[in-house]
Amino acid sequence: MGSMLEGMILAVLQKFPKEANTSKAAPLDTRTGKVKYFAEWSLSDMINVAHDVGWLDLDVKKFSHVLREFRNLIHPYQQMLSRTFPDKDTCEISWLVVQAAANDLAAKLK
Repeated sequence: MGSMLEGMILAVLQKFPKEANTSKAAPLDTRTGKVKYFAEWSLSDMINVAHDVGWLDLDVKKFSHVLREFRNLIHPYQQMLSRTFPDKDTCEISWLVVQAAANDLAAKLK
């Protein structure tokens, strides 16, 4: 579901690149000081920019970051280290975050 969230935000970034690239939250290349290409943005960067430009409400931004953290558990070693085993309830909560983000982003596309 984290990848779904990333794909949705990326689609809106690509539709409105000027808005995204002029956001104060846009990630900068440390060598050049210029905004990175979208392919170099992390999901965290995407979430922060989407909120900064008004595409995601604050609640969705915060829950999206939590979903992003849980997305990292797809790596077996990371899951073992954290001793976290998401269950059906976690999946249902995650799905609600994706739906909330989709609703916020859809409002931008109208």
